[in-house]
This record gives sequence, C-alpha cells and structure tokens, in this order.
Amino acid sequence: MIVGASYYDQGTSRAQVHLRKILDAPGVNAYVLPGNEFLLGKAKQAFDEDGNIIDERTVSFLGLCLDNFVKYVEVVSKLKKPKPIAPEDLDVTNSISTTIQGIDPDDPDWVEKAAELVGAVSGDTYVKLDHGILTVNQIDMFLKAMPFELTYADDNNQFLYYNNAHDNPDTMLAKRVPEQSGDRLSTVHSSLPEGRMKNVEFVIGVLRNGDKEYVRTIVPGTPADIINTHNYQAMYYPDGSYAGINEIVFNFKPWLDWYLQTTGQRLVSASGAVVPPAGAPAPAAGAPAPSAGVDATSGASA
Repeated sequence: MIVGASYYDQGTSRAQVHLRKILDAPGVNAYVLPGNEFLLGKAKQAFDEDGNIIDERTVSFLGLCLDNFVKYVEVVSKLKKPKPIAPEDLDVTNSISTTIQGIDPDDPDWVEKAAELVGAVSGDTYVKLDHGILTVNQIDMFLKAMPFELTYADDNNQFLYYNNAHDNPDTMLAKRVPEQSGDRLSTVHSSLPEGRMKNVEFVIGVLRNGDKEYVRTIVPGTPADIINTHNYQAMYYPDGSYAGINEIVFNFKPWLDWYLQTTGQRLVSASGAVVPPAGAPAPAAGAPAPSAGVDATSGASA
C-alpha cells in the first residue's frame, strides 16, 4: 500500500505513479495494493496540534484504504511461493553466539556442567525481564504451572529446555527426561525412522524460512479422552531472524469440552449428526436427537 503527503495540492500523485512502476518492475515483483490511492495535499494544514488529521472525510477514506489493504494481504499471501527447504544440521556441528562451548551437548549432565562453566544464576537471584523482575525460582514455578508441556530448541537445533512438571515422564504427551536437556535434536529424535526425521527437518525448515509462523498437528492413535495437540511456534530475534522453536504440547480435549459446556454449543459432524459432549449420558431409546444449536466449528446458528 502506498500513501503520500505533500505541501501542495497534488499530494505526491506523480511520485506514487513512479514508485508503483518501480515496485512492479521485473526482479522486484512487489504486491502493491491497486487503486486506493491516498494522496494528502496541503499537509501543513491537514493536521491538528496532536498530529491527527483534521478532516473527517480524509480520516474515513484512509480507514477504508487500510481495511482494503488488510483484505488484500490475506489474498496475496496465498500466492507467496515457499522457499526451498535446505537440509537442517540436527547434529549441532556449528555454533551460534549463545552456544556453550567445551561441553558435549549429549552429555547427560550438560545442564549442571554448562551452568558451572558460564556461572548461570539460580535460586532466589533476580532476573530482569522485558516487563518484570522475577527470581529464577519464580520463573521455574511460573513455567511449570503452565497447563501444557513446553520445550525450546534454539536456531542451532540444540534442545535447551523443557518445563519438567511431571514426576513420571511416561505421563507426558511428549516424553522428555532431564538428561535430554542440551542434546542435539538428532539425539532427541534418534528413535525415529528416517521418514519421520524428514518430518522434523520439514517443520524446522518451514519455520526457519518464514513460510509459516507455526505448525500444528494432532498425534493420532490416542485414547478417546485425549486430543494430543502439538504446536511448533517460530521464535524470532529482535532483528526478525529465526531464533528457534517453542513447542507447546497439550491435551485439547478438556479445553474443548469446557468450551462446549460453557457456551451450550455442540460439535456437529459433516453428516449433521450431533457429537455429544464428554461424559454426557446416551439418549434414551426412541428419544429425539438433540438440537444442533450452534455449530461450534463456524459459530453459525444451525
């Protein structure tokens, strides 16, 4: 979207025409919002003392242009071609600025040895965060109280953290043990067949390339009371470059059941049959089927 303002009447009209030609040129191929040209003339008189545009019609038209721009972005984003996915170094053969050197990443005592080497703080030592101050113990409590399993692997594909809130790792939806902290991702996933390892590389690759900001999947073959949901979220450094993956794993079923019960909605299958909420008694023989009410998928009234 192009906007412009000038001291005189034309409001950068000729400059915008030239800029559009440049952005449409071969090798640039920018997606520029067609029409919706916002040309603000006499800019010196157009704003009040607080920097707001005075004329309400101008404000209204600018708002319309911005609304159209948001819709345009949604449309053209589907035309964006994904970047080719390069092979991922899951063996941590290189290092980044935060890599702790001198200790084998796969050492089962990596956390203790690395903490001693770099003088990592612990206990009731205060840590200044971007919007608060907490002790290390408070940060641990905060992360362990999260209603899901959290893991973090950096942009060097080193598995650095998980919120170990389970006394028994076998009760986790994505089993992790303390000895894995610091491991290479190739070691973390060493039990996977080659085809599944390709899936690991794919998830990292699309997030690293910026093709997606997250990848979500549901693990099949779980009991009826579990919807094993994995959300792989890209993390970014302040400059916008890829900083690793924040993985959230949780059982979506209790959340879904709570939402349906609280709102009085029911799930409706593709055939139109109502899916009863968890724990609901079976209808009596010959009883009419319950009303679908509101479709929880779309929110539209049935």
